[in-house]
Amino acid sequence: MKMYIGEKELRLVGKAWEIRHTLRRLAREEGAGTPLRQAAGPAGKKGARR
Repeated sequence: MKMYIGEKELRLVGKAWEIRHTLRRLAREEGAGTPLRQAAGPAGKKGARR
């Protein structure tokens, strides 16, 4: 599972179940009202693997 974070995009690369798991984990850790951009972390981590 790879996560690429850009200025205006979040790209998840992996199997469907890995992407669902990652999105659910981000939502659970940050709370339901948190924007995805904030939950994914700061921009500039292009190519960051999680």
